[in-house]
Amino acid sequence: MSDIIDAMYPAALEAGITIEQFWDLSIMEVQDLINAYAQRQKTELKKSIRMQFLLASLIPQYILREEKDPVPQPWDYYPELFEEEKELYEKAAAEKELEEFKERRRQYAAALNKQRRGL
Repeated sequence: MSDIIDAMYPAALEAGITIEQFWDLSIMEVQDLINAYAQRQKTELKKSIRMQFLLASLIPQYILREEKDPVPQPWDYYPELFEEEKELYEKAAAEKELEEFKERRRQYAAALNKQRRGL
């Protein structure tokens, strides 16, 4: 039994179990906490790898894209996470487009008025 405890002790400390907790918990409880820690580490590693793969795929898409192609946005990959940002972006883009349209109409009207005056 002592060998089991001696083997678990370093793993428990690495898992964030305090010394007091280690000695107050049963062997099974300590083992459960160590297993939960290992599972969290595995989940974090998978998350990190997914992010690295996403980045590796985005870099060439951004570099090799044509000028007319849209820049990839976070909501293209995580729509539910960036809903609000997408709405704000689309609203700002629509306002910008409207302002550009108004400016083009103003320039057109100015050119037409100048032509009518014979200048």
